[in-house]
Amino acid sequence: MIAPNVGVRRLLLGMSSSGLRQFSSDGSQAQHGELVHISQHFQAVPPPKRNKETFLAAISAFKENKPRGHVEFINTALKYIKEYGIHKDLDVYKALLNVFPKGKMIPQNAFQRIFLHYPMQQNCCVKVLDEMEWNGVHPDKEVHDIVVNAFGEWNFATKKIKRMMYWMPKLKHSNKYLDRRTVEGHSLSPAELAGVALKMMSPDPGTSISLVKLTHRDPDDNGWFAFAQSLTQRELIRSLRQDTEVFVDGPFRVYVMEHQVQYIIMSCPPTCDDVDEFEHEEFEEDFSTFFSEWKNEKYKRIRSVHEQKHETILALGAMYRQDNNTASMWLEKLQEENPNLSRLKVRLRLDKSVLHSAQV
Repeated sequence: MIAPNVGVRRLLLGMSSSGLRQFSSDGSQAQHGELVHISQHFQAVPPPKRNKETFLAAISAFKENKPRGHVEFINTALKYIKEYGIHKDLDVYKALLNVFPKGKMIPQNAFQRIFLHYPMQQNCCVKVLDEMEWNGVHPDKEVHDIVVNAFGEWNFATKKIKRMMYWMPKLKHSNKYLDRRTVEGHSLSPAELAGVALKMMSPDPGTSISLVKLTHRDPDDNGWFAFAQSLTQRELIRSLRQDTEVFVDGPFRVYVMEHQVQYIIMSCPPTCDDVDEFEHEEFEEDFSTFFSEWKNEKYKRIRSVHEQKHETILALGAMYRQDNNTASMWLEKLQEENPNLSRLKVRLRLDKSVLHSAQV
């Protein structure tokens, strides 16, 4: 754990003591002063310096005074945890849970075990654990020990952390479309996130993803676009009749964990007839036509995963800028892999105000 900044801690301690002296004359104002004092632990830090070190310094400054109001302080800290950009840091949650006093809130008799002992404190602890769960932070044995030392072995908050330690590792890799290890702990660029999103949305294992970087005169303009297409989709483009209308629609949105990625779709009208997915087979004892039926079924065309009921997906793509000009460059690059696009009518429909029709 990073050691808190001593200078920031002294600043917060001095500010908190002056705030309490200011509102000590009137009882109602003193209560309001305490609320301001708790929030000032985090508001006093300038936005450029809001990081893990200053957040831990605010927690240490609160613990050194040994005041009451642990619940109010933790609830206030949870409001600022995303502003500091540390909502995925396990050490921060450990520091917040360590604010609770140890041993005082452990049930000592059967009556206290039956009813919810120290309900506000336990509900506050559950809020911290819920925040960890929502942000995908997996607890370890130390978090479990901190909660047990504060609330006992089988209390309301302790059951929550036990369930988290049991289920979260099991459900961590439950998404078969996304490998979290490629995203967690990595600062991916928009182009890399687009590649992960296209791979996540492509059910065909033969899909190849290509990334093209554009060269501009301005070095700060890092242009790029990506497209995902399989061999089956290229065969579908070859089988389309001449002057068939093909549409490029978007942008649509998909989330790669907490990151939003915009993508586009190239599609055409359905290329296969409506087929009942649930075929009703009747068993017949007459086996004289068994071989001919098997032979006809062997050469029967099977609908691919790209041929949906209302449209056929021909390609997926992502661009650094969502406009028709960038989509035209994306289309030109895609035509190099699919020469048959030159005999099709491609319509770009990215801008709803302007319907741009292009004959590629």
